[in-house]
Amino acid sequence: MSLIKVGIIVEIFLFVGVFLWVKKLNSKQSRQTSLSKKTIKNLKF
Repeated sequence: MSLIKVGIIVEIFLFVGVFLWVKKLNSKQSRQTSLSKKTIKNLKF
């Protein structure tokens, strides 16, 4: 049970990290905007 709980916590941190990373890429609006859009589309699928 403890391993399952640790896995769930790690996944939550990963999702939050990716969400914040995509937010930073969108806020910069630099050359990487097209790349961030591609990553968002890949995350949806």
